[in-house]
Amino acid sequence: MRKIFWAALVALIVSVQSFCGAATIETAYFNGNEKIAYPVVHVADAAVTEKINGKIEEEILTFIKEVHYNAQYYDRKVLDARTSYEIGCNEAGGTVILSIIMTKSQYFEGAAHPATWEHTLNFNTSTGNRMGMDYLTEVGEGVSPDEFKSRIERKLREKTEREKIFLFEDALPLKNLPENFYWDENLHVHFIFQHYEVAPYAAGIIDVDIDA
Repeated sequence: MRKIFWAALVALIVSVQSFCGAATIETAYFNGNEKIAYPVVHVADAAVTEKINGKIEEEILTFIKEVHYNAQYYDRKVLDARTSYEIGCNEAGGTVILSIIMTKSQYFEGAAHPATWEHTLNFNTSTGNRMGMDYLTEVGEGVSPDEFKSRIERKLREKTEREKIFLFEDALPLKNLPENFYWDENLHVHFIFQHYEVAPYAAGIIDVDIDA
């Protein structure tokens, strides 16, 4: 199944978008639909290339399934469904980190606004492995989850006070660490809070740089 999808994917590649260390990033569209854009990653090792793109493939297929499921479950017409992405690349301790921020949005008839969220994928470009929270707490920064929680809360307070963002009364202290994070070009770690996670929809998706 993956090989069939990959063959179709190659045919839909539009253009080279950027270079990230040893990786080349291209843009492709799912079944030719220009609203469903996603990155295709190429590295020297074919197995690593397939491993990374397999995870990206899962992201896109999961999104498509969610849109179809929601349309059937709520019996509503899909007015819009789209994805976009941003790419970041850094090197830390000899490891080239590829950070992908996938933005997904679906909008159904009768809804007050689109449902939009961001999901991050961080890869080690040498192995193709996902780099999750364990990398931050054990291998990377060597900081405990409690310390991260404290730093995130402090930076979230600073950001919302500075930008006049209203937080829900029970937003702090955080009950759980945000699931999505990424590294920027300065190797700062950013955590993402989705709509309604800690603030009203009008606040948007909140990006907190804990190293700023």
